[in-house]
Amino acid sequence: MNKDMIDYLVATLEENEASFDWEVNWNKRQHVIELFVTIYAETADDMVISDVEGTVNEEEGIQFEDVICFYDPEKSKILLDDYLKAFPFSIKKGIEQGFLDAVIKVLRLVVSEGQTNLTEFAQDPEIETFEMNWQEENFNQTIETMKATNHYETNLVTYPKF
Repeated sequence: MNKDMIDYLVATLEENEASFDWEVNWNKRQHVIELFVTIYAETADDMVISDVEGTVNEEEGIQFEDVICFYDPEKSKILLDDYLKAFPFSIKKGIEQGFLDAVIKVLRLVVSEGQTNLTEFAQDPEIETFEMNWQEENFNQTIETMKATNHYETNLVTYPKF
């Protein structure tokens, strides 16, 4: 049985034992597959941190969540700025397995760097803001390297069926 995009993402994240909390959601109405990642950090004593909505941390720690998504540019109505990164694909064709592999590989690096930066942010009152940043150049280089070393699978992973 061929795996669809959701099954493939879940299986790959489980196999790679991702070092962060994650969840894959399928927004059928918007034709979007979202991959949520969550990281945590302990705050320095008496440090108060508020998020973009003004919510203040209640405990001695904070959590940060970000999302990447896969969307069909013809059918999805999303705000690209709401995501760490948004990847277009065709619902009819699917997406290349190697592309998904590269996304997960770079996501692991982005989250690892984000974890380090979040910990620094939570401990240092001089650091005023925190956000994770997608590494587009690294992503493109990862795809090039995978293709050059014959580790890029071109078979298509399909969009889930309703």
